Amino acid sequence: MINLKTFSFLSTLPGREVENLKKLGRHLKLISGTPLIKEKEPFKEFILLLSGQISVGKAHHGKRKTIFSIDPGNAYGEVEILNGTTTLTSLVGTQDYEVLLIPKEEILRLIGLYPGFAREIRSSYCQRASLLLEEGVAKSRSGQIICFFNVKGGAGKSVISANTALMLKKSYRKKVVLVDLNLCFGDQPIILNLPNEKNFFELSRIRPPMNFEKIQTQLTVHPTGLRVLFSPPLPEQGAQIRIDFVEQVLEILKDNFDFVIVDTQNQFGDLEIKTLELSDMIFLMTTMELTFIKNTKLIIDLLQKLKIPREKVKVVLNRAFKSLGLEPSQVEVSLRYAISHFIPSEGEIVIPSVNTGTPFVMQKKLEGSPLIVALEKICSRLVGEDPNPGTWNMFSVVKDVFGL
Repeated sequence: MINLKTFSFLSTLPGREVENLKKLGRHLKLISGTPLIKEKEPFKEFILLLSGQISVGKAHHGKRKTIFSIDPGNAYGEVEILNGTTTLTSLVGTQDYEVLLIPKEEILRLIGLYPGFAREIRSSYCQRASLLLEEGVAKSRSGQIICFFNVKGGAGKSVISANTALMLKKSYRKKVVLVDLNLCFGDQPIILNLPNEKNFFELSRIRPPMNFEKIQTQLTVHPTGLRVLFSPPLPEQGAQIRIDFVEQVLEILKDNFDFVIVDTQNQFGDLEIKTLELSDMIFLMTTMELTFIKNTKLIIDLLQKLKIPREKVKVVLNRAFKSLGLEPSQVEVSLRYAISHFIPSEGEIVIPSVNTGTPFVMQKKLEGSPLIVALEKICSRLVGEDPNPGTWNMFSVVKDVFGL
C-alpha cells in the first residue's frame, strides 16, 4: 500500500488525483548504492521518495560531488520539468530506497489545472534552480552554516557539533569556526578545554559597524586551528544579545569560513528559528528514547510549516546501538522521516572525553573505531564526498545489529 500522506504538496490536489497518481506511477524498490538516474539522461519521470534516502550529485573534474540529499516525503524533478532539460544530476541511493515515478506529462497537467499545486512546485523550483542549473559544483561561493539542533538536552548535540568541527578542520583541512549559540548555558569551553574570556557578549560591546576583523578579536583558537566563538560566561549576559546581531555575525562568518558549525540552545524561540532559516543544513539530533522521538516529530512538523526545505534537515540518531526496547526502523516509522546518520552508543569514550576536555576525534587510539567512522560519514557528506561503496557502512551495521 503506497502512502502519499507525507508529501505535503500533494494535499493541494483532490483525492481522486492523488489516487490517480498511484495508478499511473511506476513503483520501484532498490538497494543502497543503486543509481536511479544519471546526469544528462533524458528526464521522463517526476520522483517521489517513499522510503530510504537518495543523494543528489553533479560531476566535476571526473568526480561525483553530492550537493544535497532527499528523504521520504520529498520529491525531485521540478527543475528539469519546468526548464525542459535533460537530467541535471545523478541520483543514487545511500540507503535501501523506494520510489514512485510519475510521468512528467502528468505533473505538467496538474500544474496547469491546480493553482495550489503549481505554487508548491514553483516554491520548490525557486529553492533548487540556481544550484542545479550551475555547470559543475566547484564555483566559488560562501561557506555553509551547519546547525545542530533539538529542544531537549541529552541528545549529544554539543559534543557531536564540537567533534564534527574539529574533524572538518583536522582531517579535511577546512576553514572552520564553531559558534556556541547556547547563549546562557553554553558548554563548549568545557568540551574543548579552552578559556572563554573572548565571547559573544564581549563581541556585542564592540562599537559598530561589525566586520570580520572585529569578530576575529573575539575568536578563541584551538590547538588544531579551529576557531571558536563562545557563548557569554554569565546567563544574564547572553540574554542581552539581540537576534539581529547574531544574524549579522553568522552571515559575516559564512563569508569567511568554509563551515560555520552552530551549537544551539535547547528551545524553539525566535533566535533558533532565525538560525534554522539561515542554515544550509540542520542536523536534528535524537535518541531512541520515546520523549526524544516525540519532540523530534514535532520539530519536523514545525520546520515544514516554516517552509524549511526537507533536504536541509537530516535526522541523526545518537547512541544508536543502545538497546532501549526500540529499533531504528520503528523510529523512522514514528518520524515519517529517514535517519540520515547513526552514531553508536560509546558512553565509555564520550563521557571521559568531555570530563578531560579531550574531544574523542583528537585521540589517536580511536582511529577506525565505529564512533570515528560515523563522524567521518557526516563530514564526508558535508564536504560533498560520496562514501566509497566498498567501505564500512553505518546503516548496514545497524541493520545487522538489530536484524532489520
